[in-house]
Amino acid sequence: MAWVYRQNTGELYHNGRLVTRGYSGKGQHKNNPASQSVRGLGPIPRGQYTIGSYTSSKGPMTIILEPSRANHMYGRDAFRIHGDSLRDPGNASEGCIILGPNVRRDIINSTDRELVVE
Repeated sequence: MAWVYRQNTGELYHNGRLVTRGYSGKGQHKNNPASQSVRGLGPIPRGQYTIGSYTSSKGPMTIILEPSRANHMYGRDAFRIHGDSLRDPGNASEGCIILGPNVRRDIINSTDRELVVE
């Protein structure tokens, strides 16, 4: 089954079960669906994403998300799932999904490679 991220609450579900809460976006745009088109501030746009490999570009276990061609991306790109800022917690996202390390590890180790953003 797909992983499901709820844009307006930051909740992440897997197999119908709430796994954790994170966030996407910054300031007044954080978890605000009306801001999904705001580059660098709004949450990740709704749609389907393929969960790709991981890097350390934004810290340990930074997971690459590839949007479906059917998604309306508003000219935005380079979405990831990564950890929060240690120096400025709660403000690490320019649209990426921010989740803790244990959940990122679970996503990396999962055979489910689809993320649906609602």
